[in-house]
Formats: sequence, structure tokens, C-alpha cells
Amino acid sequence: MTKKACDGAWYSFFSDSLVLFLFKKVEVMKRYWLLLLLGCLPNWLYAHEILDNFLQDLNTLHGQFEQELYNEKGVSLEKSQGQMYVQRPDKFRWDYQEPYEQLIVADGKKVWIHDSDLEQVTVRNLDKALGKTPALILSSNRKIEEDFLVKMKKLPSPKGYTRFELRPKDNTEAQFDSMYLNVIGKVLLSLELVDNLGQTTHIIFSKLKRNQPLNVKLFVFTPPVGVDVIEDD
Repeated sequence: MTKKACDGAWYSFFSDSLVLFLFKKVEVMKRYWLLLLLGCLPNWLYAHEILDNFLQDLNTLHGQFEQELYNEKGVSLEKSQGQMYVQRPDKFRWDYQEPYEQLIVADGKKVWIHDSDLEQVTVRNLDKALGKTPALILSSNRKIEEDFLVKMKKLPSPKGYTRFELRPKDNTEAQFDSMYLNVIGKVLLSLELVDNLGQTTHIIFSKLKRNQPLNVKLFVFTPPVGVDVIEDD
């Protein structure tokens, strides 16, 4: 082979190698930027699926709760506690025991609110009573994305729980501006509600029992004799 032919062969080899190298480099960069782009996408594109999976596995839930209301400046206004029961779909019992007694029962069609001190019972249709509330989320079989935009954040240790932020799609029906659910594994730790006035309600759960049989009588309410019954349709 002549020197000119040899130089041409080497030139061709290095040119082809360079082209192949650059092609592979471009492919790697394309994959890198694609992954980077996917990582930057709003996590509500998939967060609702994770929350849906958490809720769809839920059939019943029973436990204790402590509830505290704060004003927009973070000053505590009220504390209460009691027992809660949930049976999907559309049944729950929220039993406030301290500092005052109030019972809220959803039987699948209506919601009954019994204020013992007032000797009064208010009855509402289920859909109207729940609106976009925590009770709707825990007891309804509706998909989260039908009513809410969802974001998700995993907190590092030692907390190590997952925090979901929910914002109603339709603010005209919502009773709050945003809601936060804190979960770890299959356990609902707490939730927070921020209303349109900036007040925040914190609810902390304890001694939760998930998917254990519940007495059907828990979700049946008969107004006590002598109380006023108000139909709020």
C-alpha cells in the first residue's frame, strides 16, 4: 500500500470512529436530557396514582384522633379528640368526645350530625354534606384525580413519611384551600386542612386498625327522642 493510500485508510478509520463516537455521545446526551426532563415534570402527573393505590386498598379504618384548630397566625383556638370509623364506600362515624360531644354519621346516603349540647340533629344528603372534605377522600371510591390536583414529597429520615398535598380542582365546592395527608407505608399518620381564611386544622391519628371488621350498627343513626331534627337539603 502506498503512503497516500495508507494515510487515506487511517483518515477514513479515524473519521468513521469519530462519527461513531459522536453518535454514541449524542444518544447518551439525549437519554440524559430525557431523564432530566422527566425528573422535572410536575409530580402530580403520577402522585395521584400512588395515593389512589393507598386508598383503594383501604376497606375499613378505626382509630383515635386528636384535632387542633389554629388561626392564620398559628395561634391555637380549639382542641378536641375522639374516635373515628370508616367503611368504604360512603360510610363513616366521627365521634367527638372531648371537650364537647358531637357525633357525625354517614350511612351511605345521608349524613347525620348530632349536637348533644344543643339537643339538635342536622340531616344532609351525603354528596352535599361531604363536598371536598377528608371524609370524602377516606370513604369514597372516587378516583383522587377526579376532584384534586395531587403533589407528593418524601421526607428524609428520621421522619421518613410521604406527604401528599391536595388542592381542589373546583374551588366553588371546596371547604378548604389545601389538604395534606402524611402516610408511612399503609399507615395514615395525620392530615392538615387549610381553609380559605388561612386557618389550619391538624388531625393526628393513633391506634389505627386497618381493614378490620366493623359493626354495621356504627353507621346507623336514629335521632334520640325529643331532639330537634333539621333537614338541610
